[in-house]
Amino acid sequence: TAYNFVFSYEIYEWRVGENKVVSSRLTATSSPPTQDSSVPPGFHHEIYLDVLLILLLVWFLNREFEISYRLSFHGNMVAARDKAKVQMMKDQAELLLHNIIPKHVAEHLKTTAKYSENVRNAGIIFASIINFSEMYDESYLGGRECLRVLNELVSDFDELLSKPEFASVEKIKTIGSTYMAASGLNPSLSETDSCEHLHALVEFALRLQAVVDLFNKDLLEFNLILRIGYSFGDITAGVIGTTKLYYDIWGDAVNIASRMDSTGVAGRIQVPSHCIPALEDRYIFEKRGQVYVKGKDNMIVYLLVGKK
Repeated sequence: TAYNFVFSYEIYEWRVGENKVVSSRLTATSSPPTQDSSVPPGFHHEIYLDVLLILLLVWFLNREFEISYRLSFHGNMVAARDKAKVQMMKDQAELLLHNIIPKHVAEHLKTTAKYSENVRNAGIIFASIINFSEMYDESYLGGRECLRVLNELVSDFDELLSKPEFASVEKIKTIGSTYMAASGLNPSLSETDSCEHLHALVEFALRLQAVVDLFNKDLLEFNLILRIGYSFGDITAGVIGTTKLYYDIWGDAVNIASRMDSTGVAGRIQVPSHCIPALEDRYIFEKRGQVYVKGKDNMIVYLLVGKK
Protein backbone atom coordinates (compact mmCIF):
# COMPACT_ATOMS: atom_id res chain seq x y z
CA THR A 1 0.00 0.00 0.00
CA ALA A 2 1.39 3.44 -0.97
CA TYR A 3 0.38 7.01 0.02
CA ASN A 4 0.67 10.05 -2.41
CA PHE A 5 2.06 13.25 -0.93
CA VAL A 6 2.03 16.77 -2.65
CA PHE A 7 4.30 19.50 -1.30
CA SER A 8 3.96 23.31 -2.09
CA TYR A 9 6.28 26.10 -1.11
CA GLU A 10 5.13 29.74 -1.00
CA ILE A 11 7.11 32.96 -0.31
CA TYR A 12 5.43 36.14 0.98
CA GLU A 13 6.91 39.63 1.14
CA TRP A 14 5.45 42.70 2.87
CA ARG A 15 6.64 45.90 4.46
CA VAL A 16 6.28 47.02 8.03
CA GLY A 17 7.34 50.64 8.07
CA GLU A 18 10.61 50.79 6.34
CA ASN A 19 11.47 47.20 6.95
CA LYS A 20 10.81 44.49 4.44
CA VAL A 21 9.73 41.17 5.87
CA VAL A 22 10.01 37.96 3.95
CA SER A 23 8.12 34.87 5.04
CA SER A 24 7.67 31.43 3.60
CA ARG A 25 5.32 28.49 4.08
CA LEU A 26 5.62 24.81 3.28
CA THR A 27 2.42 22.84 2.88
CA ALA A 28 1.86 19.19 2.22
CA THR A 29 -1.25 17.31 1.17
CA SER A 30 -1.82 13.60 0.86
CA SER A 31 -4.14 11.49 -1.12
CA PRO A 32 -5.69 8.16 0.01
CA PRO A 33 -3.42 5.12 -0.30
CA THR A 34 -3.36 3.29 -3.54
CA GLN A 35 -2.44 -0.35 -4.08
CA ASP A 36 1.14 -0.84 -5.45
CA SER A 37 0.64 -2.99 -8.48
CA SER A 38 4.33 -4.14 -8.40
CA VAL A 39 3.95 -5.92 -4.98
CA PRO A 40 1.73 -9.00 -5.07
CA PRO A 41 -0.92 -9.44 -2.38
CA GLY A 42 0.34 -11.21 0.84
CA PHE A 43 4.00 -10.56 0.01
CA HIS A 44 4.78 -9.03 3.39
CA HIS A 45 3.17 -11.93 5.22
CA GLU A 46 5.34 -14.38 3.31
CA ILE A 47 8.46 -12.45 4.35
CA TYR A 48 7.42 -12.60 8.02
CA LEU A 49 6.77 -16.33 7.71
CA ASP A 50 10.15 -16.95 6.02
CA VAL A 51 12.00 -15.07 8.76
CA LEU A 52 10.12 -17.03 11.43
CA LEU A 53 10.98 -20.34 9.76
CA ILE A 54 14.66 -19.37 9.54
CA LEU A 55 14.71 -18.48 13.23
CA LEU A 56 13.06 -21.79 14.10
CA LEU A 57 15.61 -23.64 11.96
CA VAL A 58 18.52 -21.85 13.66
CA TRP A 59 17.06 -22.63 17.09
CA PHE A 60 16.53 -26.29 16.16
CA LEU A 61 20.08 -26.70 14.78
CA ASN A 62 21.55 -24.97 17.83
CA ARG A 63 19.62 -27.29 20.12
CA GLU A 64 20.78 -30.35 18.14
CA PHE A 65 24.40 -29.18 18.33
CA GLU A 66 24.09 -28.61 22.08
CA ILE A 67 22.57 -32.06 22.64
CA SER A 68 25.29 -33.67 20.53
CA TYR A 69 28.00 -31.80 22.44
CA ARG A 70 26.53 -32.78 25.82
CA LEU A 71 26.26 -36.43 24.78
CA SER A 72 29.84 -36.37 23.47
CA PHE A 73 31.09 -34.74 26.68
CA HIS A 74 29.23 -37.28 28.82
CA GLY A 75 30.60 -40.15 26.72
CA ASN A 76 34.15 -38.83 27.05
CA MET A 77 33.74 -38.49 30.82
CA VAL A 78 32.40 -42.04 31.15
CA ALA A 79 35.20 -43.37 28.92
CA ALA A 80 37.85 -41.51 30.93
CA ARG A 81 36.38 -42.79 34.22
CA ASP A 82 36.25 -46.37 32.92
CA LYS A 83 39.80 -46.07 31.59
CA ALA A 84 41.06 -44.81 34.96
CA LYS A 85 39.19 -47.64 36.71
CA VAL A 86 40.69 -50.25 34.38
CA GLN A 87 44.16 -48.77 34.87
CA MET A 88 43.72 -48.85 38.66
CA MET A 89 42.62 -52.49 38.52
CA LYS A 90 45.59 -53.26 36.26
CA ASP A 91 47.99 -51.56 38.69
CA GLN A 92 46.49 -53.49 41.60
CA ALA A 93 46.81 -56.76 39.68
CA GLU A 94 50.46 -56.02 38.87
CA LEU A 95 51.11 -55.07 42.50
CA LEU A 96 49.63 -58.36 43.68
CA LEU A 97 51.57 -60.24 41.01
CA HIS A 98 54.84 -58.58 42.08
CA ASN A 99 54.09 -59.57 45.67
CA ILE A 100 53.87 -63.20 44.54
CA ILE A 101 56.78 -63.30 42.11
CA PRO A 102 59.74 -60.96 41.45
CA LYS A 103 59.23 -58.14 38.97
CA HIS A 104 61.75 -59.41 36.42
CA VAL A 105 60.02 -62.81 36.43
CA ALA A 106 56.61 -61.16 35.93
CA GLU A 107 57.96 -59.28 32.90
CA HIS A 108 59.27 -62.56 31.50
CA LEU A 109 55.89 -64.23 31.96
CA LYS A 110 54.22 -61.56 29.80
CA THR A 111 55.92 -63.04 26.74
CA THR A 112 56.04 -66.71 27.70
CA ALA A 113 54.01 -68.89 30.04
CA LYS A 114 57.02 -70.64 31.59
CA TYR A 115 60.02 -69.50 33.58
CA SER A 116 63.04 -71.33 34.96
CA GLU A 117 66.63 -70.24 35.29
CA ASN A 118 69.90 -71.43 36.78
CA VAL A 119 71.50 -68.77 38.97
CA ARG A 120 75.12 -68.81 40.06
CA ASN A 121 76.20 -67.60 43.51
CA ALA A 122 72.76 -66.61 44.74
CA GLY A 123 72.52 -65.65 48.39
CA ILE A 124 69.85 -67.19 50.64
CA ILE A 125 68.70 -66.51 54.20
CA PHE A 126 66.17 -68.14 56.48
CA ALA A 127 65.07 -65.95 59.40
CA SER A 128 62.92 -67.66 62.06
CA ILE A 129 61.04 -66.31 65.07
CA ILE A 130 61.98 -69.27 67.22
CA ASN A 131 59.67 -68.50 70.16
CA PHE A 132 56.54 -67.56 68.24
CA SER A 133 54.88 -70.84 69.24
CA GLU A 134 55.30 -69.81 72.88
CA MET A 135 53.44 -66.56 72.25
CA TYR A 136 50.72 -68.14 70.13
CA ASP A 137 47.61 -68.69 72.24
CA GLU A 138 44.62 -70.09 70.41
CA SER A 139 42.38 -69.57 73.42
CA TYR A 140 42.76 -65.78 73.01
CA LEU A 141 40.59 -64.64 70.06
CA GLY A 142 41.24 -67.96 68.38
CA GLY A 143 44.89 -67.06 67.89
CA ARG A 144 44.02 -64.09 65.65
CA GLU A 145 45.82 -61.59 67.85
CA CYS A 146 49.08 -63.53 67.63
CA LEU A 147 48.74 -63.78 63.87
CA ARG A 148 48.14 -60.03 63.74
CA VAL A 149 51.43 -59.47 65.58
CA LEU A 150 53.26 -61.81 63.18
CA ASN A 151 51.69 -60.06 60.20
CA GLU A 152 52.86 -56.66 61.42
CA LEU A 153 56.39 -57.96 61.89
CA VAL A 154 56.51 -59.57 58.43
CA SER A 155 55.13 -56.34 56.95
CA ASP A 156 58.03 -54.47 58.56
CA PHE A 157 60.41 -56.98 56.98
CA ASP A 158 58.77 -56.46 53.58
CA GLU A 159 59.08 -52.70 53.92
CA LEU A 160 62.87 -53.02 53.99
CA LEU A 161 62.77 -54.49 50.47
CA SER A 162 61.56 -51.16 49.06
CA LYS A 163 64.83 -49.45 50.03
CA PRO A 164 67.31 -48.87 47.17
CA GLU A 165 70.18 -50.61 48.95
CA PHE A 166 68.18 -53.85 48.96
CA ALA A 167 67.17 -53.78 45.28
CA SER A 168 68.99 -57.06 44.68
CA VAL A 169 67.14 -58.83 47.54
CA GLU A 170 63.87 -60.67 46.88
CA LYS A 171 61.43 -62.16 49.34
CA ILE A 172 60.75 -65.77 48.42
CA LYS A 173 58.08 -66.79 50.93
CA THR A 174 57.14 -67.15 54.57
CA ILE A 175 56.85 -70.61 56.10
CA GLY A 176 54.97 -70.27 59.35
CA SER A 177 57.12 -67.89 61.38
CA THR A 178 60.15 -68.28 59.07
CA TYR A 179 61.01 -65.58 56.53
CA MET A 180 62.94 -66.63 53.42
CA ALA A 181 64.76 -64.19 51.12
CA ALA A 182 67.41 -64.41 48.41
CA SER A 183 69.71 -62.10 46.44
CA GLY A 184 71.29 -62.09 43.00
CA LEU A 185 68.25 -63.60 41.27
CA ASN A 186 67.83 -60.82 38.71
CA PRO A 187 70.43 -61.17 35.93
CA SER A 188 69.64 -57.68 34.57
CA LEU A 189 71.12 -56.05 37.69
CA SER A 190 74.71 -55.86 36.51
CA GLU A 191 77.23 -55.36 39.27
CA THR A 192 80.93 -54.68 38.96
CA ASP A 193 81.47 -56.75 42.10
CA SER A 194 79.84 -60.18 41.93
CA CYS A 195 79.83 -60.31 45.74
CA GLU A 196 77.98 -57.03 46.16
CA HIS A 197 74.53 -58.63 46.37
CA LEU A 198 75.90 -61.09 48.95
CA HIS A 199 76.96 -58.15 51.11
CA ALA A 200 73.53 -56.57 50.58
CA LEU A 201 71.90 -59.75 51.85
CA VAL A 202 74.06 -59.69 55.01
CA GLU A 203 73.05 -56.07 55.55
CA PHE A 204 69.43 -57.10 55.08
CA ALA A 205 69.82 -59.81 57.75
CA LEU A 206 71.30 -57.26 60.16
CA ARG A 207 68.40 -54.92 59.49
CA LEU A 208 65.96 -57.73 60.25
CA GLN A 209 67.55 -58.05 63.67
CA ALA A 210 67.20 -54.29 64.20
CA VAL A 211 63.53 -54.42 63.18
CA VAL A 212 62.83 -57.20 65.71
CA ASP A 213 64.61 -55.27 68.46
CA LEU A 214 62.48 -52.20 67.73
CA PHE A 215 59.34 -54.30 67.45
CA ASN A 216 59.95 -55.86 70.87
CA LYS A 217 59.76 -52.43 72.52
CA ASP A 218 56.03 -52.32 71.70
CA LEU A 219 55.30 -55.83 72.99
CA LEU A 220 54.18 -56.27 76.56
CA GLU A 221 56.06 -58.82 78.67
CA PHE A 222 57.28 -60.75 75.64
CA ASN A 223 60.34 -60.54 73.37
CA LEU A 224 60.49 -62.19 69.97
CA ILE A 225 63.79 -63.95 69.23
CA LEU A 226 65.15 -64.01 65.68
CA ARG A 227 67.56 -66.65 64.38
CA ILE A 228 69.08 -66.42 60.91
CA GLY A 229 70.88 -68.88 58.66
CA TYR A 230 72.89 -67.64 55.67
CA SER A 231 74.51 -69.33 52.66
CA PHE A 232 75.13 -68.82 48.96
CA GLY A 233 75.70 -71.00 45.92
CA ASP A 234 74.21 -72.17 42.65
CA ILE A 235 70.43 -72.56 42.59
CA THR A 236 67.53 -73.02 40.20
CA ALA A 237 64.67 -70.50 40.21
CA GLY A 238 61.33 -71.10 38.56
CA VAL A 239 57.57 -70.61 38.49
CA ILE A 240 55.19 -73.50 39.06
CA GLY A 241 51.57 -73.47 37.94
CA THR A 242 49.58 -71.62 35.28
CA THR A 243 46.49 -70.24 37.01
CA LYS A 244 47.91 -70.01 40.53
CA LEU A 245 51.55 -69.02 40.15
CA TYR A 246 54.13 -70.07 42.68
CA TYR A 247 57.74 -68.83 42.57
CA ASP A 248 60.45 -70.71 44.43
CA ILE A 249 64.14 -71.59 44.38
CA TRP A 250 65.82 -74.97 44.72
CA GLY A 251 69.35 -76.18 45.20
CA ASP A 252 71.99 -77.35 47.65
CA ALA A 253 72.65 -73.77 48.76
CA VAL A 254 68.98 -73.42 49.77
CA ASN A 255 69.17 -76.58 51.89
CA ILE A 256 72.38 -75.43 53.59
CA ALA A 257 70.88 -72.00 54.41
CA SER A 258 67.87 -73.74 55.94
CA ARG A 259 70.17 -75.95 58.04
CA MET A 260 72.18 -72.92 59.12
CA ASP A 261 68.94 -71.54 60.53
CA SER A 262 67.68 -74.72 62.20
CA THR A 263 71.08 -75.44 63.81
CA GLY A 264 71.84 -71.81 64.56
CA VAL A 265 72.06 -69.79 67.76
CA ALA A 266 69.20 -67.62 69.03
CA GLY A 267 69.67 -63.98 68.13
CA ARG A 268 72.66 -64.68 65.84
CA ILE A 269 73.44 -65.12 62.14
CA GLN A 270 75.12 -68.42 61.30
CA VAL A 271 77.22 -68.85 58.15
CA PRO A 272 78.97 -71.95 56.67
CA SER A 273 82.72 -71.84 56.22
CA HIS A 274 82.70 -71.60 52.41
CA CYS A 275 81.00 -68.19 52.64
CA ILE A 276 83.68 -66.58 54.81
CA PRO A 277 86.23 -65.68 52.04
CA ALA A 278 83.57 -63.63 50.19
CA LEU A 279 82.41 -61.78 53.31
CA GLU A 280 85.38 -61.40 55.65
CA ASP A 281 86.60 -58.20 53.98
CA ARG A 282 83.62 -56.31 55.45
CA TYR A 283 82.43 -58.39 58.39
CA ILE A 284 83.87 -59.99 61.52
CA PHE A 285 83.07 -63.64 62.25
CA GLU A 286 83.79 -65.94 65.14
CA LYS A 287 84.26 -69.65 64.62
CA ARG A 288 81.61 -71.74 66.29
CA GLY A 289 83.08 -75.11 65.33
CA GLN A 290 81.59 -78.21 63.79
CA VAL A 291 77.83 -78.67 63.60
CA TYR A 292 76.03 -81.73 62.33
CA VAL A 293 74.00 -80.83 59.25
CA LYS A 294 71.50 -83.32 57.90
CA GLY A 295 72.64 -84.53 54.50
CA LYS A 296 76.07 -82.90 54.90
CA ASP A 297 77.44 -84.59 58.01
CA ASN A 298 79.57 -82.22 60.11
CA MET A 299 80.17 -78.68 58.83
CA ILE A 300 82.38 -75.92 60.20
CA VAL A 301 80.21 -72.88 60.83
CA TYR A 302 80.76 -69.27 61.90
CA LEU A 303 78.68 -66.66 63.71
CA LEU A 304 78.53 -63.08 62.50
CA VAL A 305 79.90 -60.65 65.08
CA GLY A 306 79.43 -57.40 63.20
CA LYS A 307 80.78 -55.08 60.53
CA LYS A 308 84.42 -54.06 60.37
